[in-house]
Amino acid sequence: MMSRWGIGIKMTIISLMYLTVASYLTYLYPDFFLIKNVPYPFFVVIGIILLIVGIPMLIISARAFTVGFNKGGLVTTGIFSVVRNPIYAAWILFILPGIMIFFQSWLMLATSLVTYIIFKAFIKGEEQYLEKTFGQAYLDYKSKVNELFPFPKFHRHS
Repeated sequence: MMSRWGIGIKMTIISLMYLTVASYLTYLYPDFFLIKNVPYPFFVVIGIILLIVGIPMLIISARAFTVGFNKGGLVTTGIFSVVRNPIYAAWILFILPGIMIFFQSWLMLATSLVTYIIFKAFIKGEEQYLEKTFGQAYLDYKSKVNELFPFPKFHRHS
């Protein structure tokens, strides 16, 4: 049985460990890790835009997931029709970079990349659970909808 948190707890713990080290190194060696050749207002604008997209995406995804989870069903509509893991996508693609960009540290900004790598390492377990639980319905869904990036999935014709 998979908890409602999926791989989220593992992903968060490891990401926070990386972020702690990245923050400390940025503090110790600001000349090496800070991005100084870009005006700070640029970072602010980009950060705000990312958060404006990411926070509503997270809220909408979490609500839809909670309803589906409580009913014991596979959620494939709404935002889940665009991306299979919209909660993780909101964090990795929008919220983390949106927050980290304010610190102007390329090492801290890499938290999103590290979190993506962690996601890829652990998501297989969640997918195996969904395949066992929902069978062909999940496999069909998986073949049509991208894992993390909310772009249309293009199919090759044989």
